[in-house]
Amino acid sequence: MIKEYYLENHKEIKILQDDELFLINTDTTVLGEFIEVYKKDTVLDIGTNTGALLLYAALFNPKKIVGIDINEKALELAKQNLDNNKITNYELIHIDANNFKYKERFDVIICNPPYFKEKDKSNNEYKNLAKFDTTLKLDNLITTIDNNIKNYGTIYLLYLSSRLDEVILELEKHKIHVKELRFVFDENKQNSNVCLIKAKKGGVKGMVVTKPVIIKR
Repeated sequence: MIKEYYLENHKEIKILQDDELFLINTDTTVLGEFIEVYKKDTVLDIGTNTGALLLYAALFNPKKIVGIDINEKALELAKQNLDNNKITNYELIHIDANNFKYKERFDVIICNPPYFKEKDKSNNEYKNLAKFDTTLKLDNLITTIDNNIKNYGTIYLLYLSSRLDEVILELEKHKIHVKELRFVFDENKQNSNVCLIKAKKGGVKGMVVTKPVIIKR
C-alpha cells in the first residue's frame, strides 16, 4: 500500500512510500541531515530506493543528482517523488551497483547501503535487497564508490558501528580517508548501532570524531 509521508524536519517535502519496499527510517534521516552539498556539485546516490536521500541532496540546489538502484519498482516511486517535489535536474538508472561506472565522476557520493550479513531473511525480496549485503558486498561497494568519485570528492556513508573497522580498511585500500566520524545512539541502548562517515578521496589524512546523534524514542 502506498502512503504519503514527509522528510523528517522538512514537512514541506512529501514522499510516497510503499509498504512492500524498504521504508525510510532513522538511518535515512540522520544520513540526510549529515550530508552537505554545494551548488556546483554533481551528486550520486547509490541504492536510492524511493529517492529520500536525493530529496535531501536537492535541498542544496546542486548541479545534478543521479540515483541508481537494482530495484526497478523503487525507482518508479523515486521518479514520482522527485517529480512531485518539482525536482528536474535528476537522472535515475536501473542497474546493479556492482557494475556501475558513470560517464563522468561525481563531486559527492551518498550511500545508505545494505549492511547486515545474511541471516533471518524474510520472504520480501525487495526488503532483503535493501537490508542484507548478499548482492552488494562492502568491498564491491567501496570499489564502485572509488570508480565514480572525483579526486578530493566527498563520500557520505552510513554503516554498522560493529563493522566500522571493515569500512575504514576498505576505504584506505582505495586511498579514501575518513575525515569525520559521528556515532548514532538510540537513547534506550548502551551501544551505538550505526555510525555516520564523511570521507574524501585523496588528500591528507586526519579524522575528527564529532558529537553523537541521539535518537529519542
